[in-house]
Amino acid sequence: MQVRIPNELYDQFKKEAKDNAQTPSLLVRKWIEEYVENNKK
Repeated sequence: MQVRIPNELYDQFKKEAKDNAQTPSLLVRKWIEEYVENNKK
């Protein structure tokens, strides 16, 4: 999956994830799983 976001936003996201002992990919996977679960029909 490719996502276009400004470099500054991505850098801040990586920093915040690291500060919270998370990886960016883990957070994105979790968000996708939550979205799918919340939008099941």
